[in-house]
Amino acid sequence: MNTKHNNTLGALLVLLATFTLTIKDSSDKYLMQHDYHPMEILWFRFAIPAVLMIVFLRKEFVIAIKATERWLIVRSALFLFCALASVIALKVIPLNTYIMIAQLGPVAYMIAGIVFFKEAISSRRIISTVLSFSGVMVILQPGLSTTFDLMYLLPLLIVFAATSYNLATKMINGNVQFISIFINTFSILGLVSTLLLGINPEWWKMPEWQDWPYLLAVPTVTIISQFCLIKAMQVAEASYLAPLFYFQIVFACLVGYWWFDEIPTSATLIGGLMIVASGLTLMLKKAKQKNYQTNEQT
Repeated sequence: MNTKHNNTLGALLVLLATFTLTIKDSSDKYLMQHDYHPMEILWFRFAIPAVLMIVFLRKEFVIAIKATERWLIVRSALFLFCALASVIALKVIPLNTYIMIAQLGPVAYMIAGIVFFKEAISSRRIISTVLSFSGVMVILQPGLSTTFDLMYLLPLLIVFAATSYNLATKMINGNVQFISIFINTFSILGLVSTLLLGINPEWWKMPEWQDWPYLLAVPTVTIISQFCLIKAMQVAEASYLAPLFYFQIVFACLVGYWWFDEIPTSATLIGGLMIVASGLTLMLKKAKQKNYQTNEQT
């Protein structure tokens, strides 16, 4: 098997996924700024893909529904919180700032591993944690700004909720395939958003013609990004792909400037670099461990 070719394809898929995710976040931000209710946006994100799955993936859909268990429901609830909080936060927070804080994910996952799974504490992990926390403080500057908005804390809550969501994924029965988890989550959230809109019809705003591209972009890029991520993980090494996710920061800065005239502040850039450095510190450790294990086997 040509690993180099697979890694190259995987890298291209990850770059496409991070770009489409940035477009999704940008569309969310635009729609929130134009007075669409968060639940209506989530309906487009989850209900439309769920209907498409029912139509085109009937067999997989039936298997996914039969696989429903407690941890799948917990995972869906956490995912719903993340999705809802993100669209609310993006209305106020610059796109680049939101994406930079979201890069805390690997560090939060590492901390959760230490707390819940008693993983070893190393100097590298301590450095990574301090770097990431300092990066967030540089971005938020809670003691220096007289206009600090508590809404800026939402991305932090999303990071920890997403970490819990990933931990819940680990608790799901190992016999459940990833595609079933994917279909199950979208089906549950599509149903929940439909029911909530049915109970609260005032949340629905009849879309104006100029907003349709943004509304339809949400489910479209969601499907594309998930497909690219799944395929990338199948054809390439995860350790090779991991650093490429930081390209979302670049895309967020470019799209944020293009769509919303948002220019990153020096504090945002410095804090973002610190968060990226903290994540790369963890990745470097994993890469060294993998190389050592490979040498041992040979």
